[in-house]
Amino acid sequence: MREDLFGYLLDALDEDERQGVKNALGGNLQLQDELKSAKEQLAILNACSDEEEPPADLVERTCDLVEAYKERQLVLPASTAREQPAATSRARFRERPERASGTRRWSLADAVVAGGIVLAVAMLFFPAIANSRFQSRIASCQYNLQSVGETLNDYSHNMGGYFPRIPVDGNRAAAGLYAPILVEQQYLADTDILVCPGSRLADNMSQWRVPSLAELDQARGRELRALHRTMGGSYGYTLGYLEGRRYRTPRNEGRAYFALMSDSPTQHLRGHQSENHGGRGQNVLFEDNHVEFIIDCVAYDRLFVNRDGYAEAGLDRSDSVIGRSAAPPFVYPIKLAQNSGLWHNM
Repeated sequence: MREDLFGYLLDALDEDERQGVKNALGGNLQLQDELKSAKEQLAILNACSDEEEPPADLVERTCDLVEAYKERQLVLPASTAREQPAATSRARFRERPERASGTRRWSLADAVVAGGIVLAVAMLFFPAIANSRFQSRIASCQYNLQSVGETLNDYSHNMGGYFPRIPVDGNRAAAGLYAPILVEQQYLADTDILVCPGSRLADNMSQWRVPSLAELDQARGRELRALHRTMGGSYGYTLGYLEGRRYRTPRNEGRAYFALMSDSPTQHLRGHQSENHGGRGQNVLFEDNHVEFIIDCVAYDRLFVNRDGYAEAGLDRSDSVIGRSAAPPFVYPIKLAQNSGLWHNM
């Protein structure tokens, strides 16, 4: 079990192994201490959030340095030794008596060379580990999204082909509503899959949960806003689309191009790019339940805004827009209702 702790911290275990570690940690204080110690040892990896390629000739340069050092032995040549004063030779002998037994202590030069070798290895090793952890989190996130996608498919098959509906006004008018709906109607039992391992929420899962629909209906003010922000986990969900004057919930047509969910968008990054995975890209779940890691959401299909550039519902059935958990389908629903009289769904 102890050998799995690093794999657990690096998200390199499969689901059964990860669950086994979690179960073992529950009642084993010694194992919890070892996990804490392992986490501290890996803390240096936090400084490796960016991928850095080592210099192409780093290995050759390091080997050349070692070879050059070996050629410059610290033992003086015999001719040089004869030229040294006897007192100096005796003093050198007293300072380094270990040579008499065929061994010697490390000098400063030894330490410098060894440090250079360690540094070279670290430059190769730590970026590789950081990249491995990054890729592992992407894979775990993709697994989560596909699992939620299967749940959404089950839901749609029992609801006339429609995915969970997001109202345009009221306490439930937020994209993250999909999560309480799936949980309350018993389509989703494991809410952990709603948290991307590469998101901030993953560090505070013990304080997070999916609220009930009753809690949403009763909440007001700051409490309601807090529920809206986190109820969808660290993923975003489709905001639906307009069809003429009607607001529609997407129907499951198994389309490979229609984005249904993704890593949650953010407001302060270009194109509302997700800050999950360090802002380096986002996993996107499509209607046919395949997942892609898309680096540039703007160049791809402007996933988080409609064709008019607004973070609101799409302008037709092919205009997919994913909103963060707290996002409503329309920013000004009352004004929109008065002007168009839409509010009909499905």
